[in-house]
Amino acid sequence: MITSVSACKSFRDIDGDNTEHDAELERLIVAVQQWLEGQCRRTFDLLSSVTEYHSGEKWRDRLIVARPPLATITNIWDDPLRVYGTALSSAYYVIEDAEAGIIRLDGIAFQSGIRNIKITYTGGFASIPTDLEQAAIEMVWAGRMKGKDNLVGVRSRSIADGSSQFLNMDWDSIARGIVEKYSLRTGVH
Repeated sequence: MITSVSACKSFRDIDGDNTEHDAELERLIVAVQQWLEGQCRRTFDLLSSVTEYHSGEKWRDRLIVARPPLATITNIWDDPLRVYGTALSSAYYVIEDAEAGIIRLDGIAFQSGIRNIKITYTGGFASIPTDLEQAAIEMVWAGRMKGKDNLVGVRSRSIADGSSQFLNMDWDSIARGIVEKYSLRTGVH
């Protein structure tokens, strides 16, 4: 997960023994992660083994994986029949940019086909970047406060003396810089 209930509670200086809103915070964490992943067109998971399938019509001499950073490549197959018997020799590809998840072929090109490219690799973050987790925590609390104070859809509210208090707790404004920083610009999802 992109953050934890305990990290969210710590941000607001809430005692860890107070579990009154833990279920709501867990639900909001999932919602925030799904929203950020949708906006950034990538998955925010910790380092794990991944298997992906790609179509050769889209890729010629390079491939961009959906779960960067790219740690290691186990195997790549290029098989229009989708049997995936013999993997490409590692002499035919290199990791060109691990952070972006770009693999480049050397001296060959992918064949044309639908889901003819299969890749197994280790990808994801060793740990969630601090700025990404902090944005997620702030988004969780923005969502929590909107619900708690019945502010869903409210941009301002008059108070007794006639003044207005403007609230800007939408996820777009909180996460704008994070979405720009962590978005994949590859078309891979």
